[in-house]
Amino acid sequence: MTIRARLRASRAWAHGHRVLRYVGLAAAITATVLAAVVVSTLTVDLGPRLRGLAEREGTEFLEREVTIGRLGIHLARGRVVVEDLLIGGREADARPFFTARHISLSLDWSTALRRVPEFTVTSVEMTDWAMLVEQGPGGHTFPNLRRPGRTDGGDGGGRRLFTTTVKYLRAWRGQFAYEDHGAPWGIVAPNIDL
Repeated sequence: MTIRARLRASRAWAHGHRVLRYVGLAAAITATVLAAVVVSTLTVDLGPRLRGLAEREGTEFLEREVTIGRLGIHLARGRVVVEDLLIGGREADARPFFTARHISLSLDWSTALRRVPEFTVTSVEMTDWAMLVEQGPGGHTFPNLRRPGRTDGGDGGGRRLFTTTVKYLRAWRGQFAYEDHGAPWGIVAPNIDL
């Protein structure tokens, strides 16, 4: 084989090898883009055990039934996702005080490591929600978040165990209803965007 023939063969091999390298690079880029798309749209379900714990703690804190349809984490955005939240009325057979189809919240955990922890919610996005406040002979149905004797920031005079700060809230496609059964009168405010 002459030197020219060897050079031609060498160029052909290098050209073919370069094509294979480009095809491999294109396949790697495509796989990376597809993986990024899947991860950015993926919400991991936290399961019935953690959802049950959240429901029990919410029920104990609010002293009324709390149910959650789904509890998860959106991996790409690092947000906690709550779907089909229901906070019951004062009595078990009463109409729900609050419902929300979708709540997404982002947390800043750096402030939670202080001596008196502060849980900073950097943003909350909530859609398709409804709140019902009723007034009657037994009082109103709004949950009492400041009960005497609490040491979590209530008005019992105890030391605060933690504080919570919400920096941003966007709640849309909502409805607020107030019913005074003693007067009797009420008001319904649909399509609320906060």
